[in-house]
Amino acid sequence: MLQKSPNRESALPESVTIENAAFQSEFEIKFSTDDAGLRRVLAFAPLRGCAPSRARTLTTHYFDTEDGRLLRRGISLRLRVPMRGESVMTFKAPARGGRSFLERLEVARPAPEGRFDLHAFDETTRAMIEDATGGLDLVERYSTVFKRRLLTLNMGRSEIEIALDAGHFLIGQVRAPLFEVEFELKAGERADAIDLARRVGLDAGLRLETVSKSQRCALMAGLHVPQSYSPPGEAIHDGLSLDTMIVQILSDCLRHFVAHIQPFRDEQSPRSVHQMRVALRRMRAVLKTFARSVPEASFRAFADRARDIAKGLGPARDCDAFRQLAFEEALAHPRHPDDVANLNMALAAERTRAYEAASALLESPTVLTFILDLQAYVSRRGWRGEATDARFLEFSLPAAPFARQALDALLRKARKNGKNLLTRTDEERHELRIVLKSLRYNCDFFAGIFAAPKQAKTFISSLGRLQDLLGSFNDLAGAEAMMDRLARTGPAFPRAAGFILGWYACQGDQADRQIASAWRDLKQTEPFWT
Repeated sequence: MLQKSPNRESALPESVTIENAAFQSEFEIKFSTDDAGLRRVLAFAPLRGCAPSRARTLTTHYFDTEDGRLLRRGISLRLRVPMRGESVMTFKAPARGGRSFLERLEVARPAPEGRFDLHAFDETTRAMIEDATGGLDLVERYSTVFKRRLLTLNMGRSEIEIALDAGHFLIGQVRAPLFEVEFELKAGERADAIDLARRVGLDAGLRLETVSKSQRCALMAGLHVPQSYSPPGEAIHDGLSLDTMIVQILSDCLRHFVAHIQPFRDEQSPRSVHQMRVALRRMRAVLKTFARSVPEASFRAFADRARDIAKGLGPARDCDAFRQLAFEEALAHPRHPDDVANLNMALAAERTRAYEAASALLESPTVLTFILDLQAYVSRRGWRGEATDARFLEFSLPAAPFARQALDALLRKARKNGKNLLTRTDEERHELRIVLKSLRYNCDFFAGIFAAPKQAKTFISSLGRLQDLLGSFNDLAGAEAMMDRLARTGPAFPRAAGFILGWYACQGDQADRQIASAWRDLKQTEPFWT
């Protein structure tokens, strides 16, 4: 049943205690759009005929140090002043420790006189702010002014508030349009909020927003916004149940992927493409481990969808990797060929095409639905509903036996594929590299369970060394494929091509001489999970 929402800002559903401070947990899916997009949301069939609340004008002032120290910590500190009603001060911080990328932690306090006053917060929150700022003064950095209309949808036991915002970002003398749609879970199941947001987002053609309004202001001001992704060791530890471990690992993988979407949108940087592909590879590695060991069909299906997205980003990454290895290494030699300018021209054109395709993919329903479907699956712990009775009980048991069994199986496969390594074909070495990569990612995820950080570091380092050496042969094949592609679309560069292939072959020969010792070191390194 749909109903008109009361005029309220935040009646948060869940309390979380972190570092002796009581935070409220905000779970919200946010989209950016335009004025037409807001109208399409209101025209969405399940919302049609349900009048939104009267629009409220909200002015929000964001505070930070002059050098943006709160921004660097992912913290937002704001004063929100409505045209009518009570002003509110809010402190927000990223939710870490295996939590969803859609979750933020907040402390809200009334500001009766509509003034910024740090003393409105409790002592613990003030101490966290002072720690982040290093004691430097807080100043107003940016602001927003927008009109907000609210709808509330009741879905079974879940209550979801939809906010439609239209106004402006204000950064100094610069004004930029602000059109956003937010789906906030007020009570009930997170998967319900995600499912509703997915349906409306697809129907209305909305774009998933991965940064907050304060971060959007910072980006418009030309500041670097650090990403909220953190390594999995923060969440995975001894004593976790298998069920909780799955939640935390898949949440970490999603956070890793989503954290680099905005940098790609803003800069189209090589790092953002590379990190998204790394995130998808990590995700595929652990999903396939779950699928083999649990097993559940959905894990395999999500692994296949992650593979397809990674494949779509592949041409962009191939261009960047080739540029780095060719121009920053092989052609960095002072006596490089004189037709290198032709190669550079052809590569630049190919990179433009590849990045346009990557951009279209990231804004497509394919990626939007993958992100929200996987997050909904994690939120409802869908594997439990698919499991047999025997498997269902396994999810409540400690994760260590599962992790040990999975790592043992991958190590056995690596040892089998690595026999007589020096006589193996390039294709067989590539297969070994894939197995080593999967083993390495799973080691990264599961290392915290076994509380042996030094052993884990040594073992993972040995894996990485052999993986990198085997990668030299893959680099040569990739360079040949790239130059064949460029030769068909641009000016000729035969001397540069010969120079690069000779350099790659030399690197491969050097790697070949080191592979035997690297393989021997790995076999002699004690696994940290035994």
